[in-house]
Amino acid sequence: MQRDLPPASHGAAATQSPVPLPTAPDQTAPAAEEQILTLRLPRKTMLDWIQSFIWRLWNFEEGAGGRIFKLSSALIGFILLALWFNLHPGHGFSSRETMESAQMGRHLAAWAGYTTDSIRPSAIGLLQRAAPDGAPEVLDQPVPDLSIAPGYPFVLAGLMKVFPFNFAVNRSHLWSYQPELLIVIFNELLFFAAVLVLFQVARGLFDTGVAWVSAILFAGSETYWRFSLSGLSTMWLLLIFLLLVWCLVAMEGRENRESPPAPGPSLALAAAAGALAGIGGLSRYSFAWMMIPVLLFTCFFFKRHRGKLSLLAAFSFLVVMAPWIARNLALSHTPFGTAGYALLENTRPFEEDRVERSFDPAAAGLKLIRPGDVLNKFVVNEQKILRNDLPRLGGNWAWSFFLCGLLLPFRRPSLRRLRAFLLWSLALMAVAQPLGQTYLSVESPEINSENLLALLAPLVLVFGTGFFFTLLDQMMLPDPRLRNGVAALFALVMCAPLLLVLAGPPERAAISPYSPFQIQRTALMMKPDELMMSDIPWAVAWYGDRPCAWLTLDDAGTFAQLYQIKPVQALYLTERTSDRPFLSEMLDNQRGWGRFMLGSLPASEAPQGAVPAGFPLTKAPLGYMPVQMFISDTVRWKPVPAK
Repeated sequence: MQRDLPPASHGAAATQSPVPLPTAPDQTAPAAEEQILTLRLPRKTMLDWIQSFIWRLWNFEEGAGGRIFKLSSALIGFILLALWFNLHPGHGFSSRETMESAQMGRHLAAWAGYTTDSIRPSAIGLLQRAAPDGAPEVLDQPVPDLSIAPGYPFVLAGLMKVFPFNFAVNRSHLWSYQPELLIVIFNELLFFAAVLVLFQVARGLFDTGVAWVSAILFAGSETYWRFSLSGLSTMWLLLIFLLLVWCLVAMEGRENRESPPAPGPSLALAAAAGALAGIGGLSRYSFAWMMIPVLLFTCFFFKRHRGKLSLLAAFSFLVVMAPWIARNLALSHTPFGTAGYALLENTRPFEEDRVERSFDPAAAGLKLIRPGDVLNKFVVNEQKILRNDLPRLGGNWAWSFFLCGLLLPFRRPSLRRLRAFLLWSLALMAVAQPLGQTYLSVESPEINSENLLALLAPLVLVFGTGFFFTLLDQMMLPDPRLRNGVAALFALVMCAPLLLVLAGPPERAAISPYSPFQIQRTALMMKPDELMMSDIPWAVAWYGDRPCAWLTLDDAGTFAQLYQIKPVQALYLTERTSDRPFLSEMLDNQRGWGRFMLGSLPASEAPQGAVPAGFPLTKAPLGYMPVQMFISDTVRWKPVPAK
């Protein structure tokens, strides 16, 4: 079955004009008859032109009317899906990385620099060790962020500059928070743009039929709708990746021309591909690995100007990435800040988010971690990827068609080369993802910023759909309408998960500690220059617009270390702490915050609660315990009058 996909046939009637074209006059006719024919020719040609225009406009197979109708239908369907998801109650940000990116975008929009109110102890340790004067008071000024890649926060900052964001929360916002709704709508617009780019890529590689079905499968994937609702940078990165693929396809198309084309456009496309890889790397550090498949593509599959294309792509990538790496090196002596500790996270001595809550995780890692711990992390996470992530790649079954299509030796070089690029990318991300996974993948196994394979799934959909159409062509159906019906049934089956979600009852919202009204009301008790500590500091920073430190590893030594840098004037604990296992965590860990919260239950009823001796925070208002706890160094609320 060594063949490429032919364009869909539309029958003989679709390739012939409904009105016969006028024939040339007989050269042997008399001069008077020739004059009559010459006089009638313009009128008849105008009539032919009008009829041909109407036929092309309303012919749904090849005419402009068909294209307008299809595009309008696709746009209306996408808008209806977006309305269903956006108007469905219970949606709100639940990812800590989304809230951190949003609050940093607000700082950038206010010209406050790339600073954060979600303060990690690990970032404090890096800033102190890199400071020329030893250990400055790093918390007496805005804290530069050393964890989140800057690309997406800068995009959100531009969005906040253009649209009127209202960050105030009241009880009427229990259904939706206006800034989050605007960010979700923006991600859905990015989603739609990614669908359009995927359509162009698929049409350039295969034909219009494959392009339409691929775009429908992509737009009909519940997984990507959940990504757009999460507010993560995934939709932004998907658009960048597809634009990168489009550049490679355009470069490869110029390479296949018989006559050598001018090198200028190809060099510009190579520079654009490298710059897009750099922008993606600045939006998510792990995306920078995509530069390796790009360089392999330019080195192996180009004969003309191979060296120039590769060098220019690498140079543009470095031009984009280098300034930010230099900034991180100047602040922390590390190229990627605390993100460089991802290899240590979720290993045996650093379960959950202990790396982020340590003041010196590098030193602790050298003492505690062993090479076998990193290997065990890779093996365990790779098993999960092979067992769960790859079979469900893209949210449907197109992955199986893609695997079977690997047995199809395409004749067209462009298909073979781009498929090789996709296989290189899959192999690379299948290694980088398990090594870089952190607590974010544990909290949300599928919808998280560490799901790198989800970025490659749209291209997998294209090749899987192409293989399906190859099988469809072998069926030799007698009627073209049957072919279209089988393709529609294929798309319907692939989009079944999303359709069942739309038809089923609404999901019950899980118990969440993220209540915008409660968090903002608590945070506003603090002054802008005071420091709070919480188990949800990202939410305090986003909803409350107040600096908040992450929980230290314990309520004694590491807390005292933070308190020496800057006094912690309030502690806010939520369901993330109170809902932890009672025996295995609260009672077993004598200095953990779960045990602290359990032992401080009477603090909501007495001025001096049962906090550990010497703990500086003792005042607690009514109404928080036993689910949550807020204790402060002073009374920051109106006391309840005595009866």
